[in-house]
Parts: sequence; structure tokens; C-alpha cells
Amino acid sequence: MMAQLRSWLYGIFVSLQVLAACQVQAQSQTPILMPTPTSLVQSTQTLKLDKPLALSLNGLSAQRSTFVQAYYRDQFFEFGYQVSTATSDLSLPIIVTVQTPQDATHQHPQLGQNEHYQLSITQTGITISAPNEFGALHALATLSQLLYFARDSRELALLHIKDSPRFPWRGLLLDSVRHFISIPAIKRQLRGMAAAKLNVFHWHLTDDQGWRFASKAYPKLHQLASDGQYYTQAEIRQVVEYASNLGIRVVPEFDVPGHASAIAVAYPELMTEVKPYQMEDGWGVFEPLLDPSKPEVYTFINAIVTELADLFPDPYLHIGGDEVDPTHWQNSDRVQTYMHQHKLNTSADLQAHFNHKVQAILRRHNKKMMGWDEIFHPALDKDVMIQSWRGKASLSQIAAQGYPVLLSAGFYIDQPQPASYHYRNEPFDTDLHQPHPLSAQDAFQAWDFTMPRRKGRAVKGKLVMVTQRQSVRHVYVQLNDRPFKQARLDSHLISPDAGLTRLNATVDSWMGPTRAELTLDAKTGISGRILIGNAVYPVTGKLAAHFSHADFVNMPFLSAMNAQAKGNILGGEATLWSELVTEQNLDIRSWPRLFTIAERLWSERKVNHEAAMYQRLHALYTFADAIGLHHDKQYRRGLQSLLGSQASDAELALLVRFAEQLEPASYYTRHHLKYQQGLYHQNAPLDQLVDFLPVENQTMLMLYQKLAQFRQGDGNALQHITATLKAWHTDYRLLAPLLAKTPTLHGLQTTLAQASSINELSLAIVRSCTVKPSISVQRMQHFAGRLREIQSNAAEIVVAAGLFSEHLLEACRADGASPDSTSIDL
Repeated sequence: MMAQLRSWLYGIFVSLQVLAACQVQAQSQTPILMPTPTSLVQSTQTLKLDKPLALSLNGLSAQRSTFVQAYYRDQFFEFGYQVSTATSDLSLPIIVTVQTPQDATHQHPQLGQNEHYQLSITQTGITISAPNEFGALHALATLSQLLYFARDSRELALLHIKDSPRFPWRGLLLDSVRHFISIPAIKRQLRGMAAAKLNVFHWHLTDDQGWRFASKAYPKLHQLASDGQYYTQAEIRQVVEYASNLGIRVVPEFDVPGHASAIAVAYPELMTEVKPYQMEDGWGVFEPLLDPSKPEVYTFINAIVTELADLFPDPYLHIGGDEVDPTHWQNSDRVQTYMHQHKLNTSADLQAHFNHKVQAILRRHNKKMMGWDEIFHPALDKDVMIQSWRGKASLSQIAAQGYPVLLSAGFYIDQPQPASYHYRNEPFDTDLHQPHPLSAQDAFQAWDFTMPRRKGRAVKGKLVMVTQRQSVRHVYVQLNDRPFKQARLDSHLISPDAGLTRLNATVDSWMGPTRAELTLDAKTGISGRILIGNAVYPVTGKLAAHFSHADFVNMPFLSAMNAQAKGNILGGEATLWSELVTEQNLDIRSWPRLFTIAERLWSERKVNHEAAMYQRLHALYTFADAIGLHHDKQYRRGLQSLLGSQASDAELALLVRFAEQLEPASYYTRHHLKYQQGLYHQNAPLDQLVDFLPVENQTMLMLYQKLAQFRQGDGNALQHITATLKAWHTDYRLLAPLLAKTPTLHGLQTTLAQASSINELSLAIVRSCTVKPSISVQRMQHFAGRLREIQSNAAEIVVAAGLFSEHLLEACRADGASPDSTSIDL
């Protein structure tokens, strides 16, 4: 049964991939490659792939040469090619030449190495040249994609590629603490990283919920604080060597002085508050802190750094340093006395003092310190690397002061965010730096609004609108006292109703793509909703009581980024925190989405066309499967596990089609709901349908593509949409008894009811769309109200077809544009 389903699913994905391939080829006449290379010149002539492929490596170290030969021989064979072990007249040569040959000593990758390469395809074969081994590895990754997409035609266009990365640091953080990840699964992620040209594996090894590597100096760490799940030193060396052979650096993270609950379990005497501690299995920020006043704490750190320096050859060591709750320091007489003796006025000063001492320890071991935003202090040496989770304002400010920085905000792939959101996350400055000057005819007004969250403080914001007569000239939005951003206006309509304006505004915030759909009424205030990705949040607000011309002029914007600051931005890292990620859905969350972030960090800034990105990303779905990633396998296994081994092929196919309409809720919505349910901890099961749903699925994306074609006048596209909606409608009567009889699916009955109601409305919208006169304003408002009502309740699973139906309704209106709305992109 599984083999049949695999064949069926594979057929769907291959069809989508071929369609995407044709679209990309038709638009650009270039091969499907991700990341996009710097330069590609292509001929109309082709090279026939009608002989066994023979890979010849010249100038690589013996160890890497042996590894690469076996690695790509297996990969090319998996693609369906014959592979020869030696070059001859009967084979097609792939000649790789490293211009500066390596000696027999294996070289580990380093920050700032030359990653340039050239790849040529001629009538006589394929040649690759690079200054060093690591550029050659990237060239082979490019060739791998070329060969995969030529597996059916068995020919490659003659071409010449010159390529090098935009940023030298292109990383992935993997959290092995909150849920343990096995060595085979980690190696699998490394293979994906190599294919995407990501070159830094940031290994998060210690945190409140566990200590994940064996320490000889302090053995109780892994004996008492790991639940038996940790990496031996031999296993760590194995991962480092495997990564190095693929051209990937490995940077460990040893979190101090906070996120230290696991240390507290093993060695409570090192803590500020000395007492017995139990293993922490909850998610969040906790109070245990190392005591900076104790000399034995620095003895401990020195011993751990000694071990890490021996295991990890990379010059950088990440000390974490984030989310320090100073309560224990503030309540400790010993610590307060120490602060007074060293003239440290605040807890932030104490942490900077602690970091300075830790940095001295790292220097003794020839290590450079890196950490999160919170470790930044002007007293630290300029080679300290800051990794920013707080956003571009923090990134820009720290870079401007001469420190090397990395961007991670906007690259959190554990949060279900669309690939386009990550793709727009440009590390360099793209924002306005001050409001536009006001003319004599301009008027402005400010609105304050509040968006409650399900855990933590509400998001507070300010919207400033500049108008002239009946035209909106500019709109600026601020969230949680962060810098203002300017809105890009799609239209300039204000409702003719006195004092009433309707705005649809979208901003890429730290939470995700944040769309505010607001009604601004001078008398009753703000009403509406905010969509963070696909998750709905209510919003309220009112006209600001006092907002003067001086307030307008002094609105805080992101400071302009000078050339020096840009030079200090070394790249970025995607982060995969594992509160809701296990080994069973790891690849679903990572792949092929990571190719999007890889392209943002590798390719030129001008490579930013989202539709073309999605077409290539869809094509890479099967490529990622072919190189051994498990996103498809984990999805299928997850759905099969919910149905049980006795389920029929038809039942499994039915559940697959239902899953096409669903997505996991965006942002931290799932986290917050689990917190409310008492399930926000390490032992909560992650084995429901939501845990196996991809962030974006191929069917919904195809529907949006068809909707775009319909907007452009293609009537056949609406027929395709209608056929899909009718197929889903037919499924619902079969799904109801399936969910009722399957205990693991009982929780989906409410979701099914939502999907069915949305589907009824969607079909009614289509019927209204195909008759004349077109849909009336009153009927449109009815449909819109019902769709919003159905989607108003928070859940971990979102019926993605609901938001699609709203877009369908918009497309089906008589004039194609709301008579009383202004569409704004921030």
C-alpha cells in the first residue's frame, strides 16, 4: 500500500516539478538552479549524456577526494546515471581541478575562504575549476542539480557558470537539546546543507532542558542532565569530519550564564542560588544562573572550553548569552557584594563583566567568542561576533559600531512561515530612514492599536497616515516601539464616508508576514483583525489623543546603514529550534524551504523574484528527495501512522487530499495554544496531523497560481479552481466516517466542519463569479463576513482554503478593487 501511495504522490510532485520547470525555462531559458549563480551564459547547443559519467578530481586532499568520489558516485547513480570509476573514451568526463592543490593534510573549512568556482559544459565534457577545494564542492553541488533535472532528457545545455557567494557565513542552527536529534539525522541535514551551499552548522548543544555532549572533566553533566541522550566525543568528531568533507564548518553553542538549568542539575554549587534542581522539561525562560562571583565557575568554563576546543577545530565558539533573567543575581547578597566591589551598577553590567572574563578564557584556547544580541557591550573586543535574533535595528546598530554580525531574525524555520517571507529578508538596509517632508496641503493623523497574544504581552502599535484631500500619500507603521516603516501604497482611496477609512496593510515583522485589515473610524476607533501568516488575531485601537508635528518629525526610523556597517554583516543563519520539532518531522520543517534562505545569502541582491523562486523551489522538492532528504517520507509516514497499518490505499489517499487544504498555524500560535493547554513541555506528544503538515503545500500554491492567471483573464484557470473545490466537496462525506472511526483523527472533526463550510462558500463565490451581473456588494460582504467568522477561532491547524477563498472573492468582484479600501504593503 505504501509503495502505491508513494507512486501516486510522486506522480503528483513530478507533474508539478515538470510544470514548474517548463515555466522557469520559458521565462529565463536557464536551468533550474538554487541558489542562482552569479553568472550563467548558455548556448542553444547541448551535450548528450549518453555515456557513463566519470568524475576526475585533481588537487583535492586525499581524504576529501576519497569522500567526494564516493558521495557523488552514489548521488549520480541515484539520479539514474551510469557511473564509471575511470575516465576513458567510453565515458563522459567530469574534470575537477583545484588551482591551488592541497597537500595530503586535510584542511577544515574556514570563515573567509575563497568559495569561487567556474563550471563549463562543452561538447567534450564537463570541467570545474576553483581556487580551492571548497569552491570545487560548491561547483559539484551545482552540477548535481543540473544532472538531476536532465535525467529524463539526457542532455545538458552547453554553458559557462562563474559563481561565488554574496556572504561568507551561511548557516543553519539545529537545536539538539529540546528534542534530541540522532547522528544519522544530523548527517542528513548536512547533506542538504551542502546541496544548498550552506556552509556553517551551528550545533546548539546545551540549554535548560538538557546537556547533550559527554564531558570528561564534568561527567555529571551528561550522566545526570541528559536523560541518557547525548553525543559521545567520538560521535562529535565523526560529525565534524563529515561536515568538513562537505565543506561545512561546525560551530558549537555552550550557553552561559543563563539557559543553565541542566548545569544546575549536575553541579548546583556553580549556581547563584545553590539548591537541589530537577530536570527542566518545560519550554520558556528560567531563572537558574551561573554565579559570576565564584572562581570555580570560570574553572568550569575553562574545562568545558578545553574539551570543545579539542572537538571543534573552527575558531568560533558560541556562548549563547541570551534571555538572562537576573532575578537570582538580584536576590544574592554574594553577587550584589561582588557587583559593588567591581563597580557594576546593573545586571547588564555584570553580564558584560562575565562575558569579558569568558572571552579571555576563549582567547587562551585560540577561540573567538560569538553570542546573541544580549552579549553585546562596547567594552568587548571587536572580533566578537553577534548573532541577531532581535532584528535589523539591533543588527544595524551593532554593525555600525564595528562588530561582525549575523542575521537570524526572519530566518526562524521552526516557525511555520511562507518561503516568500524568508526570501524577502534582506540583511542589508532596505527601509526609509525618516518620514517624507510634509507639504502645506498635507494632513496627518495617528492611531494607536493593540493586538492581544495568547501568551505574553500584547503587541502595541502606531499607524500614522498622511493624507491630502481624498488621497493617502504615505502611511507609516510602528510595532512594539520598534522603528517605523513606510507603507507602499497600491491605491490612494479613502472612503467617502466622513471619518472612515479601511486599510489592508502588510508588513514583514519579526512575527512573520503581518497583514492588518483595519477599519479606522474617528468616532468608534479601530476594528478589524491582524493576520500573522495564516493565524488570525483580533485588534482594537483608537485615534491618538496627542500627536503633534514635532512627534511626526521625530518618529524613530531605522538608521541608515553605511558601507562600514554593511561590511560587518557577514551573513546569516536559519534557526531550527526544536520545541515542536522531533526527528520524525525534522525534514518537513527544513526542506526544501532552506534553499530559499540559502539563495538569499548566496545570490546577488537583485535575485528577488518571488514567483520564479517558488517555481524553482517546487522543482527542488523531488531533487531534495533524490539526494536523501526525508521531507516527503516523513510526511507520508506521519499520515500512515495516524490511520494505522490496516488503512486502505483509498483512506490514505483521502487523508492526503484533506491535508492539502490545511497548514500549521503561523508564528508562535501553536506554542501559545499548547501553553494554554498545559502541553508546552518536552514530554507532550508531537504525533498529530499538524506535526506532519508542510508549512506550504503544493496544491494550495498551485491554486494561488491559477487565481493569478484568472485575474489576468484566463477563464480556464477558474475551471481548474472549481474542479479542485468540487473534488474536495466530494471527499467530505467520505472523510466524516473515517475521522469518526479513527481515534487518532477524532480531533480533526472540527477542522473538517470548518473546511466543509468554507468549501460551500467557495463554490457559491465561484457560481457568483460566472454570472452577470457580477457579485453585488451586499453579497460580497455576506461572503466575507461568513469566511471571517469561520476562521476566527484559534487552532493549531488552519484551513488554508479559507484565506484562499477570501482572495477568490476579491478576484470575483465586479470591478476588481474595493470601493472603500486602501491596500498597503509595508
